[in-house]
Amino acid sequence: MYLKNTRQQCGLFAVALIFAGSAQAQDIKDQQWHGGIAIGGSLASSNTSSQTFTLNANTSRVSQEDKLGMYTLMNYGSNTVNEVKTNTARLLRLGGRYDYNLSESAFSFGGMELETNRIQNIDTRYSINAGAGFKAIKTKETNLDLFMGVGYSDTRFATTIAPAPDRKRGAEFLFGEESGHQISSTSSVKQRWVVYPGTADIGTRSTLDLNLATMIAKGWTLNAGLAISYNSKPSNHFKQTNSLFTFGFGYKY
Repeated sequence: MYLKNTRQQCGLFAVALIFAGSAQAQDIKDQQWHGGIAIGGSLASSNTSSQTFTLNANTSRVSQEDKLGMYTLMNYGSNTVNEVKTNTARLLRLGGRYDYNLSESAFSFGGMELETNRIQNIDTRYSINAGAGFKAIKTKETNLDLFMGVGYSDTRFATTIAPAPDRKRGAEFLFGEESGHQISSTSSVKQRWVVYPGTADIGTRSTLDLNLATMIAKGWTLNAGLAISYNSKPSNHFKQTNSLFTFGFGYKY
């Protein structure tokens, strides 16, 4: 299932590359914060009621010497039937990475990510990592970074059934790529794919994030996003692959 979803996302990524336009896609090296935020949701009420809320945001500050980037993804959902409320989504992911330029094309980095996803039985997870990368493509339309490194992750589960462990931690490698593409004068795509091969206890996990923003008026945007996560050894026999599609309004600065 994960491989099938991955092929679909790679197809979308290829479409973005094919239709790349001529507008600016490079990071602005003015030492100011630039990024975007997108919010979506719904509210329904009848014999039953349901609520959903999604938030996707990223920001970065770039200079000639370094880059600091941060991101967050939030998804909350609930249903109420006969006055009994059930959570259908409780995801929060926060992360950041600092890059230091070793040359015009090479950089070193250090990063950290925090996550909670109670519906997938993840009470808390944190990971830290460090490594080096290479700026493979740097044009006005497209930028592509390749990177690899080593790290450590610690996952605590909300509920466990013996003999399953209530915690998994250990060393892991990471291999990834991220890119930005300007597909027209008003639309841009950002994507990031990272694979974390870990020790035998924690298994291998991966995250793929794809975001499309289309300008509608003076910084305001229409946004669509897709996030796919994979874990080869989930807790309590949960599904290995999870996906989240978001759509809403946002602001780009």
